[in-house]
Amino acid sequence: MLQTSVAAPALTRHQPETQEADLLDPLWRLAGNRPDLRTLIVAEHGLDLLCGLIRRGCLAATVLRLGDKPDNKDYDLLIVPQIAALPSPDAVIRLARRALAANGRLIVGTQGQREAAALARRLRLNGFSAIHTTHMQSATILRADLRRPS
Repeated sequence: MLQTSVAAPALTRHQPETQEADLLDPLWRLAGNRPDLRTLIVAEHGLDLLCGLIRRGCLAATVLRLGDKPDNKDYDLLIVPQIAALPSPDAVIRLARRALAANGRLIVGTQGQREAAALARRLRLNGFSAIHTTHMQSATILRADLRRPS
């Protein structure tokens, strides 16, 4: 007796890992769920974050290593997952001013509420507005918009 089976490939959508989803979901909400944004991620190990954004439809995403200089005012969204990786909060502000296009958005991960509040004050003094924080178990994520003439 001969038996054969025909198996049709099942089309499944890749689901992000739990740890990736824990970080990406709040970032994606703060970014505004807009896949058309030109996004710059500044992190030493930002490839996982880049892949997660691409899976969510953000095809214009780029990773930049710490210390490298971005293109001038080219991005709508700048993500710095860990501010502790940069030399100072002022380095984040300089980086955002150099990288963000008019009406760009900055998303920064800080270690706690106190650090987020201090960064929020500095951002307001440097022309950022609509500052919002989201508290998570391991970090506080801060969002700020840079308003400048086009």
